[in-house]
Amino acid sequence: MTKTGVVDAEGATAGLFKRVAGHWATGVSVTTTIDAAGTPHGLTMSAVSSLSLNPAQFLICIDAGSETLVPLSESGLFCINILGAEQVHVSRAFASRVPDRFAGIGWRRLACGLPVLDGVIAYAACRVSAVLPGGDHRILIGDLLEGGTPGGEPLLHFRGGYRASQPLT
Repeated sequence: MTKTGVVDAEGATAGLFKRVAGHWATGVSVTTTIDAAGTPHGLTMSAVSSLSLNPAQFLICIDAGSETLVPLSESGLFCINILGAEQVHVSRAFASRVPDRFAGIGWRRLACGLPVLDGVIAYAACRVSAVLPGGDHRILIGDLLEGGTPGGEPLLHFRGGYRASQPLT
């Protein structure tokens, strides 16, 4: 690699990838699901995107080794919970390795059984319609079942840290 950060004939490195990707400001979300017994599971994610208006679809990218992928595969359902600026503690809880990530976090169950977290600025409950390979991740496409937009300012992630949005004037 050269001093300018340009990839040389050796190819891209994980470090370069992380540095470049870290400059893409993203919203922070917690994706929740349930297992076959209806037990809630979830993890913090920034690899989330709207995909299609017709049909209404979202996509998430989840590490192929994630423990949350198993229950998500069992239920075929996921809920994207878009976190508000005051929810850094929620992001950290669901990014941790504690056995019960829901401990101390308010939530309710939607009609489809998925958990939606209290205080989120928006949520989208989806049924998995496709799973695609994506390197060391799986790309899951979900058809929107229901959603809501309680509102508020988003929690953002940029260059390895949390940020709050500031309206432009």
